[in-house]
Amino acid sequence: MAEYQYFDGESFITFNIVYATEKEVQLAITNRGRITVTTYDLYTDSNGNEYFEYGCGYNKIYIEEFEVM
Repeated sequence: MAEYQYFDGESFITFNIVYATEKEVQLAITNRGRITVTTYDLYTDSNGNEYFEYGCGYNKIYIEEFEVM
């Protein structure tokens, strides 16, 4: 399962890809002891890299930064 850890300024949030298509990605998100499963739209930047936007600041999380565990 592909995994990525994001630091939000207070703690690490772990994203695990459950399912992905060309247009969306479904993630299991572990945040402060809670696990949620959420689907996000995928976007492509000017360099052709896929990402989704997370949080109220719409932070870009790039799919290429996920590591296979």
